[in-house]
Amino acid sequence: MKNRRTLIVIVVILVLIPVLLSVFMERVPPATIGVRQSLWGGGYESVDFSAGFHLGITGFHRWHFLPRQTHFLHFIEGSPAQQFEVDRFAPSLEVRNKDNNTVHIDVSVPYRIIPGMGHQILVRALKSKYQERVQSTVRSVLRSEFAKLSSEEIQSTDLRKERTQKVLPVLNEQLAQFFVTADSILIRRFSFPSEYEAKLQEKQYLRQKANLDQALTAQANEEKTVNLIERQTKAAELAKEQDWEKQLQEKRSEYEVKIATIRAEAEVYARRTRAEGEAERDILQANGTLALEQSEALRNQLRTEALNSRGGAILLGLEAAGNLQIPSVTLNSDDPQVPMILDLQSLTRMLVGEPGTESQAASGSP
Repeated sequence: MKNRRTLIVIVVILVLIPVLLSVFMERVPPATIGVRQSLWGGGYESVDFSAGFHLGITGFHRWHFLPRQTHFLHFIEGSPAQQFEVDRFAPSLEVRNKDNNTVHIDVSVPYRIIPGMGHQILVRALKSKYQERVQSTVRSVLRSEFAKLSSEEIQSTDLRKERTQKVLPVLNEQLAQFFVTADSILIRRFSFPSEYEAKLQEKQYLRQKANLDQALTAQANEEKTVNLIERQTKAAELAKEQDWEKQLQEKRSEYEVKIATIRAEAEVYARRTRAEGEAERDILQANGTLALEQSEALRNQLRTEALNSRGGAILLGLEAAGNLQIPSVTLNSDDPQVPMILDLQSLTRMLVGEPGTESQAASGSP
């Protein structure tokens, strides 16, 4: 039961919230100025409300809305009949300038409500009229100011821009009574009557032809200057080349002399060094040959001494025995001079010799 009551209370609250909001609150859309009016005295409040929810009691307050975004006023040829909330179209401005020529000028003027002054439009009862009043004022001011330009000045972009910059403060001074301000004045196009346009085109053609002749003359003068500069450049280049060639030749000769001197010195040094080396080589070679001959003599001496010893005799005997080519030896066992094989002492004495022979040979005794 308790849960049911809670549910009923929640449902009632959810139903009452939108109702209360619709009764006591008012939503101001984006890009909109909200002005609140008290129906029971007080009139319009001196506040411009921004986008969002604000207090607005139904039956006690009434809300009015104005566009906050930039308005555009277009004076163009062939303007559409349909008008929009912030875009209005009107025929192009017909201006008689100080040359007494008729000029049709297409102009666009962006403007906006002065911040914090939207409620004044409602106070002055201009909500449905301020755009028309602005259009009429802009037309009047621009026709008056552009009439001060001559035909030549209208054709000059710089002079047109300068004039629009001067006209803008004058225009804003007039628009302040409607609580709006213009951001800029944009001249989109201008045209003269067909007869005058033909004269302008002919005049423009002659001016362009004169400018072309002037440009051709300037081009010819520049070509002369360029040709003169080219000749001067070539002459300076040739002089520089000759100067550099001369310097290169001088440096080449100088370095050739230095190179020849270095080569001669190197040749003298090489020959001297080579001669010294060859002399030292011959001395060393002679010393070496002498050392070899001395060592050879010493070797022969030592070999002779070694061979004259008992061991040398044994060695010679062994070499001689090894060099004998005797297929077979037959010994007569009956001969008393033939040693017996088992008599080693006799066999050795026969092959080697008597003991004491070596010492006798060494001392030179017979």
